[in-house]
Amino acid sequence: MAIPAACLLVSAAVAGCAGATPPAGATLTARLTERAQLRAAPAGQVVAAVGRFTEYGSRRVYRVVGRHGDWLGVLAPERPNGRTGWIKAEHAVLGSVRRTIVVDRSARRLELLRGGREVRRMTVTVGAPSSPTPLGHFAITDKLLMEHGSIYGCCALALSGSQTRGRLAGVRLAIHGTRTPEPLGRAASNGCARATTRDLRRLMRTVPLGTPVTVVR
Repeated sequence: MAIPAACLLVSAAVAGCAGATPPAGATLTARLTERAQLRAAPAGQVVAAVGRFTEYGSRRVYRVVGRHGDWLGVLAPERPNGRTGWIKAEHAVLGSVRRTIVVDRSARRLELLRGGREVRRMTVTVGAPSSPTPLGHFAITDKLLMEHGSIYGCCALALSGSQTRGRLAGVRLAIHGTRTPEPLGRAASNGCARATTRDLRRLMRTVPLGTPVTVVR
């Protein structure tokens, strides 16, 4: 659901702009329409210069987690896990997504929800004890089709967060497949969640960029 350009979230117009608040059960997103500066706080230190496309070629769509005047608080891979980045609202157009992903580390399960209701449950492999899947709130930044024979299987959903422990600390997290079929439901990855090709293809079809991903204990 895209909010018309006339309702760009700018300054005090936020409160009076129809559609600036997402529908019940939905999450607000922001799609960059031009180059912008990502900051550590509203009008704060510049963290990165970001454009309309990610380093993987996807449209840059952020999950919005806060607002302060004409600034949007977003989840961005350039910020540490759990830290909000801030962009000027005039550089983005708002939208909303109704789907949510929850990864349960203990149950080794991924749940896909729509409007708060579970629509699919998938068994996944999560991070090993030495490289656990980080807990917290993230978002899908890219939907990537892999070349045949890739160690990531058919496809991957890149996330806004990064691994914080082990030899791959600082490497981006993802939900992806594997090169060869393997038993799932284990704690055996470097921090990413691994799923079957069938489940991944379903996620690729149904979850848009900016979709919230929450990892729970």
